[in-house]
Amino acid sequence: MVESKRLKFFRYKQPQLRVDKYKCLHESLINGDVDATRLGKRIILPITFIRGPRHMMNNCKDAFAIYVYTIEFQKRGLPHAHILLFMSNEFKPQTPGDIDKHITAEISDENEMPNLHGAVQNYMVHGPCDPYNKNLPCMKNGSCSKFHTKEFRQQILIDKAGFSKYKRANNGRTVTKKECVLDNKFIVPYNPKFLLKFGCHINIEYTCQTSSIKYLFKYVHKGNDRVTTTLYNTGDSLEATQVVDETRNYYDCRYISACEAIWHLFG
Repeated sequence: MVESKRLKFFRYKQPQLRVDKYKCLHESLINGDVDATRLGKRIILPITFIRGPRHMMNNCKDAFAIYVYTIEFQKRGLPHAHILLFMSNEFKPQTPGDIDKHITAEISDENEMPNLHGAVQNYMVHGPCDPYNKNLPCMKNGSCSKFHTKEFRQQILIDKAGFSKYKRANNGRTVTKKECVLDNKFIVPYNPKFLLKFGCHINIEYTCQTSSIKYLFKYVHKGNDRVTTTLYNTGDSLEATQVVDETRNYYDCRYISACEAIWHLFG
């Protein structure tokens, strides 16, 4: 309700907000509005509206120069953080061995490190999906969209896209989850110190290519969750006279859990 009041303010205060600079041919073409009869008939959601598309795009550009994080709320309403860190040269991993010191995708020895072994079993196991369960949300077209299970690998490898393929030795170590005995192929990359300190799922990845960095920034500022809908063109002759209302486009289909609502109200 608070957010709807803010959107109503932007809808009825368009002249005072100086939004004329947005109502140009260039931006209309970018947004896909190629029908000239609709140009200029637009209610603008300016960059000053937090979490709006222009605010997100502006943040995405600014974020290239800073450290940045975002809080995301899953469909169950549970918040989690996405954090992007730039390492200074003295701490930046220079070799595959340096990455191995910070990130591992293997099960620890149960006898030597029982606490870490238990934490990995509780928090850092993917699925299990294929071949144990083909009905999990990660399964798309008969395979895991998160590319599990992984392959055994004796040493870390950085692919051409800048993504790390971590060491996963076939050492016989296993964990049990949902009555399934799983090996290193199912382990999500993690940092042992962080995992023991916070006792929750903390996926840590290393990237060194601009393409993957760009992907991370787009993900950090991807915007709000929305419910699944289907949009189609009815061919109505009145379509040409309809106003493109960016405030309504933002508000419609928006998914907000109670947890996220409290987060924003207190923020």
